[in-house]
Amino acid sequence: MKKSILALTLIGLTTIALKSNANSVMDGPKTNLIDSAKKVVVDPVCKMKIKAETAKTTVYNKVTYSFCSESCKQKFVAEPAKYIKK
Repeated sequence: MKKSILALTLIGLTTIALKSNANSVMDGPKTNLIDSAKKVVVDPVCKMKIKAETAKTTVYNKVTYSFCSESCKQKFVAEPAKYIKK
C-alpha cells in the first residue's frame, strides 16, 4: 500500500513538473513566429507590398530580391539594372 501511494505521488509530482516546464517553453517562441510572419517586402518591378514568406525570389549580385508573381520575377531577370535603385 505504501509503495502504491509513493508511486502515485511521484507520478503526480512528475506530471506537474513536466506541465509547468512545457508551458514556459511553448510560450516563448510564439511571438517570434507571429512577428516573422508579418514581414512585408516590396516588389522592385511593380512596387507591390507582399508577405516575405509568399514571395517569389531570385538572387542578383549576392542580393535576394522578392516578387509578387513569376511574371515580375521574369521581367527583373531579363533586365535587372532597370529595376535596381542606384
